[in-house]
Parts: sequence; structure tokens; C-alpha cells
Amino acid sequence: MTTVLVTGVSGLGRSKFFDAELKGEIRYYDLGEHMCRIAEERGLPYTESNILRAPVPALTGLRAAALEVLVHQAQKGDQSKPLVISANALFLLKDRVMEGLTTADLNAVEPDVIITLIDSPQNIHERLKSHTGEYFHLTIESIVRWQEFEVFFTNHLAKDRKATHFVVPVTQPETFLALVRREQKPIVYASYPMTHLPPEQKPLREAFVAKLKEKCTVFDPAAIESGLMSDAYFEPADHRAIRDHTIVRDLDWFIGINAQAVVAYFPSLVFSSGMNDELRYAYENGRPTYMVTEEMAKGTVPRLSPFTTYKSKMFWSSADFFEFLDKPPKLQHAFLLMQDEMINLLARLRDTGKDFSAADFWVTCQASLRNSMPDAAIAAMRADLTRQADQMYERWSGVRASVQEMRKEREPNGHAPQPAGRGAEAP
Repeated sequence: MTTVLVTGVSGLGRSKFFDAELKGEIRYYDLGEHMCRIAEERGLPYTESNILRAPVPALTGLRAAALEVLVHQAQKGDQSKPLVISANALFLLKDRVMEGLTTADLNAVEPDVIITLIDSPQNIHERLKSHTGEYFHLTIESIVRWQEFEVFFTNHLAKDRKATHFVVPVTQPETFLALVRREQKPIVYASYPMTHLPPEQKPLREAFVAKLKEKCTVFDPAAIESGLMSDAYFEPADHRAIRDHTIVRDLDWFIGINAQAVVAYFPSLVFSSGMNDELRYAYENGRPTYMVTEEMAKGTVPRLSPFTTYKSKMFWSSADFFEFLDKPPKLQHAFLLMQDEMINLLARLRDTGKDFSAADFWVTCQASLRNSMPDAAIAAMRADLTRQADQMYERWSGVRASVQEMRKEREPNGHAPQPAGRGAEAP
């Protein structure tokens, strides 16, 4: 049985998330509801609207009793479904911060995974307007801080137990379920231009992310992107808090806590400071990074600054990237080496007019492979490597022909440069 402890601030709409989005997939228990039920059974004057007024010793006792009941009930339930226990890690009240969980509580639950649910501060604020507890009438800025404290404190509790911790938007139930089921998929953050992406390219972005979700567990920033809503009561401090929170959420949580890798997609070369910062943050924090464009389809040799490409593995079409994901690690390494050689040869063709054949390409690839792979490994994969080289040469043939045509148009005598002779294959 997998046991999952879920934390999060009040106002997340947990009932809808667990009862509607995930109904039938998990066994769900709300710690606060059980505490109120035990208080009622014992004749204590505490309900959802006033329970946080109770003295700390009383809350500690109610929490311990509720956890004991939950663990006992869980042992008798359907063991094939993950057990999810939901609670607040802490509470931000009008006058103070109050703990919602302690290390002793985690020891009682013994979670396999800890997940903090989040939502946009504006959505949380709207839900808290109708909450019965008078201690939750907070500003947008206060809700931002509460959510950040909740993640920070939960992360420390998880580290103390050496438990895996994730931060998941309530708008991504499929990602939550994949983590709870502990699916054996890479966990990635999808990075892409948002502000400056041309509208006509948004379908390409959406199709790429949808395909990525088939192969990976994906954290998608668009799932929780809130923008700056302009209700009349929003103060300047609220707007600043939302803007700053976006950076904390995407960098520190989605990449720093969640992601095993970052995949950046930009159909064409557009400015995106957010994507560049995300890639650099991931690179400097030891995460593999991948950049995927659709430049191959344009029939031109890609030109990117080395300051853009040094931190990432580059792919010039989404088709190449998804093919790469399906390959075993050794062939993935060879794929990247071969692709670099193809780009170098195409750049030479563009700049000097010197053409190259499939055999020339294979000879160049072999030299690069021998630089970074043992001969025995190359020999063992030789059939796969030659097939991969032929496929890559064919795939880039349209770009090669386009470059030749552009050079032909620039030649004063109207003739294209003669192609290089077929090279002798290296042994």
C-alpha cells in the first residue's frame, strides 16, 4: 500500500479535487474533518469555524487521535488503492503562524510520498471568502506568503524523514495521480515562451506538451498561470506578490523540488527571458536540460548563440526529440554526437559550398564516436549506429538541398558548387 501525505493551505478546493477529479482512484481522508468529528463525539466545543482557537495541547491531542483512527481504518481498506491523508502543514492566522503537523505526526503516518497542493493566490482568495473560519480573511499578498511557507515547511518535514516531496497544482490531477501511483516515467518541467509566442504557434506548443505528457510526468506552468487579475480591491503589494510568486513557483518548486529534467520548446526563435532563466537554473542545479525547436522544417541551418545552447541538449525538430526519448541511453548519446556533426557539416556547406555525401557523414560520425565511446561499445552497436546515421542524413536532406539552392542563387555564374566526392568509409 502506498501512503501519501498531502499538505496545502486552506481554500484549495480539496473536496472537488479529491471527490470529483480523483474519485475511485484513491482512498482519501481529511485530517481536519476527523479532528472535528472526534471533538463532537467527545463533547468538545470545536467545529471547522473555531477549532484553531483551541489550545495547542488540545489540537495536538485531537490530531494524534484522528491519525490513529485514520491509520486503523486504512489497514482495513482496499490495499490496492493509494491511501491519501490531507492536512495543513501550518496555518497563517491574523495574528500568528500555527503548526498543523509535527514530526511526530509524520512518524504516525509514515508516508511514502509527500505532496503539497497549490493553486493561484487569486483562486484561493476567492474560495476563502466563503470559508467559515474568521481567521482566513487574508489579503492576496498574505495568501502568497502562506502558500510559500506551506511548501517551505513541508519540504523540511519531508527532508527530515528522507521522503520524496512534490509540489502539484490542483489543476493537474493527472500529474498528481501519476506521482501517487509512482509511475515509472521521467518527471519533467515543460518550459516554453508564453508572453512573446506568436498566437499561430500556440497549437504547436499545445501539441508538443500533449505528446510530452504521453511519455513523461509533466509539470506544466500554463496549468496554473494566473496573470494579474485586476479586481478593485487588489493593492499594489498584491500585484507585486503575484509576480514574485510566479518566479518562486516555477524555479524553486517546479524545477528545484519536482523536476528530474527540463524540456524547453520553442517552435521558432523568439525572446523568452523566463525560458532562458529556467534552463540556466536547472543546469546550475544539476538537472538535464533539453531544447527543442522546429527549425529543421524551415529548410535552414540553425543559428543559435552558444550562450543559448551550452547548457542544453539541442533538437531541431520535435520528431527528433521524441525519437530520441525512445532510444536506449547509449544510442541517445550517439544520436547527439551525430546530430552535432550534421549541424557542423551543414554550416560548412552554407559558408564554403563544400557538400558531403552519406558516406562522408558516416566517416565524420565515426571519428566523433571514437572520441567519446569505447571501441567495443561502437562495435556492439554498429548496425544501429549506421542505421541511425543513414536516417539522420535522409532527414536533413531537405535542409541540405535548401542550403545548396541558396548558394546557387548567390553564385555569380549561376552554377552551384560541385558536391564533394563520396568518401571512403573508415574501417
